[in-house]
Amino acid sequence: MPMKECKDTPTSAKERNDPNVNEIVIEVNDSSSSHNNNFAITLKSKNVDVDRLLPMAKEWITEHKQKTWQGV
Repeated sequence: MPMKECKDTPTSAKERNDPNVNEIVIEVNDSSSSHNNNFAITLKSKNVDVDRLLPMAKEWITEHKQKTWQGV
């Protein structure tokens, strides 16, 4: 069975394998019979270190969860 991905734009193979690109991918699978709160975030940068990308991803996740629970 093929895996489903959450992406707005396709990533070229060259960009994926570029050792000069820092990338963080976080996927959260939170679903049950009563809800589906799955989401994913991908952050990439050539000039921002992964250690600085991770707090950005965490902040997005926190904001996303708050909006989801508020129904925004």
